[in-house]
Amino acid sequence: MDRSAPRVRAHRSFVFDPRFIIGLVLVVVSALGVTWLVATVDQTADVYVASSTLNTGERFTTDDLAVAHVRLGTAVDRYLEPADIPADGVVAVRPIEKGELVPRSSVGEVRAGDEAQVVVTVSGPIPSVVDRSSRVTLWSSAASDSGTTFEAPVVLVADAEVISVIEPTGIVASGSEMRVELRVPRGSVASVLEAMANGAALAIVPDDEPLAAR
Repeated sequence: MDRSAPRVRAHRSFVFDPRFIIGLVLVVVSALGVTWLVATVDQTADVYVASSTLNTGERFTTDDLAVAHVRLGTAVDRYLEPADIPADGVVAVRPIEKGELVPRSSVGEVRAGDEAQVVVTVSGPIPSVVDRSSRVTLWSSAASDSGTTFEAPVVLVADAEVISVIEPTGIVASGSEMRVELRVPRGSVASVLEAMANGAALAIVPDDEPLAAR
């Protein structure tokens, strides 16, 4: 055998396999998808939380709120963020419970002069379902000329909101009257004050009795 004879090296021809490119693309897409998913899951947003219960019609500012870092995804646009509240505040259009994220749909612009707060004395105990933020109708029975009887009751304020029920203390605690702080339309204030000054008997009837109380 002639060892000096030149060796002939075999050359392999490269065959293009489209499966290689497809596999490479799938790996890249999968990696990008995992990266996007992790970034989305870990993304938090700053939104407002009510520091205390806010009643319908109550005006509040950033001082009445706390900031929470939460994961909401695309739902973040439904809630108030730190840059959303103007310096003069906003108004709650429905009750917002303490600790609740504040939805944009639950607030409105401040409207000066629309409502006022009054404290009324109602005859007898109030219904047990009446509590803070309850919607009630205020009824009035005018005193007769003799002062010993009362006329038929009429609606004094059709849509009032209970701010608080003032529990009687001391000697008056055993009486049959209760004091209730109400938020009423400003246009009804004069009628309410007149009824109280003339000794009318006032009563409240709940408009939004909970199902559990029925």
